[in-house]
Amino acid sequence: MQEPRHHRFDTLVAPHLETLFRMAYRLLRNTADAQDLVQDTCLAACDNLEAIAASEPPIKWLLRVQHNRFIDLVRRRGRSPVVTTDDLEGPASVSDLPDPGQLLQQFQSEQLLQRAFLQLDAMQRTLLSLRAEGYDLREIESITGVSATVLSARLNRARVRLAQLIADADHSAAEARHIGSAR
Repeated sequence: MQEPRHHRFDTLVAPHLETLFRMAYRLLRNTADAQDLVQDTCLAACDNLEAIAASEPPIKWLLRVQHNRFIDLVRRRGRSPVVTTDDLEGPASVSDLPDPGQLLQQFQSEQLLQRAFLQLDAMQRTLLSLRAEGYDLREIESITGVSATVLSARLNRARVRLAQLIADADHSAAEARHIGSAR
């Protein structure tokens, strides 16, 4: 007798929901959109429990599907006439630091990083997010379907581009502060 679908889902997919959400949030930087992407991935998983069971480990199959759904979402948004604004949330938790100035500086740094990260293209965000989750090039290759040699170059370009965007934004902010203080 075959195991019921909900038990198979609980065994194969449910243990990876937190990882899927973290990855989706890193890509989209919006809680609602990340939840939608994870839900879409789970719907695909429900229809393919046998393929997930055959995949070793199942998280690779789930991340590959989520990556593909993310790329589709980015493409659809690029063609959409509707303009959305980014959901720029504050820090996830309140800090116990007594100095509000340090908290403000930390918040501004996080916002700068978030804005720079969102300026990267979809593939660059995916690659950096997978590396941040701890996946090595071989694992990323199996998730994205891009060869390890190409991945290595793309990952390097993504890091360089992110650093450039952060430096440019930091320089612009410093100039704005300088102009503001000169008045």
